[in-house]
Amino acid sequence: MPASTTEIIIAKIGPLFFLLCSMVLLAVGLMRVVFHVPFQGSFALVLRGAALCLLAGIGIGTAIATFSKSARQALLTGFFVNPLIFSLSGVLNPVEGMPKWMQPLTVFNPIQHFATIARGCLIKGSGFVDLWPNSLGLVALTLVVVSLGVWRFRNQLS
Repeated sequence: MPASTTEIIIAKIGPLFFLLCSMVLLAVGLMRVVFHVPFQGSFALVLRGAALCLLAGIGIGTAIATFSKSARQALLTGFFVNPLIFSLSGVLNPVEGMPKWMQPLTVFNPIQHFATIARGCLIKGSGFVDLWPNSLGLVALTLVVVSLGVWRFRNQLS
């Protein structure tokens, strides 16, 4: 094969990551210009959190795809995994309102960490000093999920 496994992985993940980052910038721009939402905290911290959350999502999708036998199976698995991840994120309902046994599971959700970072920066004006636990959790989750997806993908290619 003329392309190495690293080049194939970058070619699959890179364009999607770039497109999703562009969508984040567009959403933040619309939020500021059209809806006049004040931005109290660090713009760079929100963008860094969004990039890590997007990479974690891409890693989850890659991992699901590598465990699936077909594209249809991966799509159907995503239909079950994505609502669960979104429901446990604390975006629609606060984590404190979830059953006590379910609350610790939100620690393993990248969207929950990003939502905390975004709320902290947008509304409260929090900085990295206040949000470092969520930033660290997001980095750890992203590393684990992307590593798993890339490792499984490399094994499938070889």
